[in-house]
Amino acid sequence: MYKCIVFDMDGTLVDSYEGIFNAYQWASERMGVEFGGATVVRQAIGSPLPYAFQQFWNMNSAQVPRAVAFYRDYYARKGMYQAEVYEGMEDALKRLKEAGYFLGIATLKNESFAKDMLQGQGLLPYFDVVCGMDAGDCATKSDLIQRCMRHANVSSGETVLVGDSAYDAVGAAEAGVDFLAVTYGFGFQNREAAREAGAAMTAETAEEIGRLLCRG
Repeated sequence: MYKCIVFDMDGTLVDSYEGIFNAYQWASERMGVEFGGATVVRQAIGSPLPYAFQQFWNMNSAQVPRAVAFYRDYYARKGMYQAEVYEGMEDALKRLKEAGYFLGIATLKNESFAKDMLQGQGLLPYFDVVCGMDAGDCATKSDLIQRCMRHANVSSGETVLVGDSAYDAVGAAEAGVDFLAVTYGFGFQNREAAREAGAAMTAETAEEIGRLLCRG
C-alpha cells in the first residue's frame, strides 16, 4: 500500500535526549530564565524551537530569536554528538530499503544538523531525502512531510509517517497521511495513548517497524 515512509528523527530514529536537554539548559542559562529541568524539556521535545521557548519558557517575541541562537550554538558544538541510534533501527531501515520503499525524514531539527548527525551515525545512506527546518523557523511537520512526498512523487495515500509524539500525529493528520506511532521514544508511552492520538499502527521496537511495513 505504501511507497514512501517518512521518519521523524528525535525519539524515533535516534535517542537525542541528552543533547536536547543540555541545549535547552544552555539557552535558558544564557537568557537568565529558570530552566525547569526534565519535565519541561520532555514537553518541549518535538515542537518547533520558537514555539517551545514561548510556550514552555514564557519568552516574548524579542527574546525567542536569541534563545534559539543559543540553543543552536550549543547543539552545533556538542549536542548533535550526544545521541545514539535506537537498537535495531539500522536493520529495520535496511529491510525497508531492500523492500523498495522511498525513505525520507521530516524533522523540525535544523536540516544541516540532521544530515550531519545521520552521517555520523551511519544512517544517512538509507534515506532518499532529509527535510528539516527552514532558515526562518516557519516550517511545520506537515510542510516537511509534504516536501518528502513531492520528492518521492507519491500521494498522501501512499505515504506513512513514523513518529513518537502528539506533534507527529498532528503533522500526519494535517498532511493527510497515515501515522505509525512508536512507544519507545519521548512521547507516547504505550499503544493506547498512541491510538488515542490517531495512530493507525503502533510499534514498541525498531524491529517491529520493519515487520509492520514489510508484511505481505
